[in-house]
Amino acid sequence: GRRGKPGEKGSTRVAMSSEAFAKPAAGYKDWTKLVIFDEKGETIHSSSDVDSTELKQFLTAFDDRDTTVGKGLVLDKEHYEVHRVYDNLVYGRRGKPGNCQGICLHKIVNEKSKKNTYALVTWGGFATSARIVSELEEYCKKHVATM
Repeated sequence: GRRGKPGEKGSTRVAMSSEAFAKPAAGYKDWTKLVIFDEKGETIHSSSDVDSTELKQFLTAFDDRDTTVGKGLVLDKEHYEVHRVYDNLVYGRRGKPGNCQGICLHKIVNEKSKKNTYALVTWGGFATSARIVSELEEYCKKHVATM
């Protein structure tokens, strides 16, 4: 699709922010990006511009483990290898130890709407996926599942 400035008519890039999501996320210092989106791939909150066509690929990440591990995930035109796929979590990384970027996708059922909502976080440096995944689960339980 055509790309334009966020909010520009015909743009496939969306920039949104919401204090309800941004303020508590600021406490997680190792997160580089946070994107929250609905089951249609529409952005609810994003800490940076995201491509809506890329977001739609994440909706099928939980459908088939082998396909997801084989294809990996793409965000901002960067390919991430997927190492783990669970019922509600997919995560992996790109780069080499000491110079890598991690990615985690978490599927949450919204308590009010009963619909799937997704949260995606990236991180860099020496943060471990074990810690970041737990942080994302905690954040989603408090702030996304109850929105």
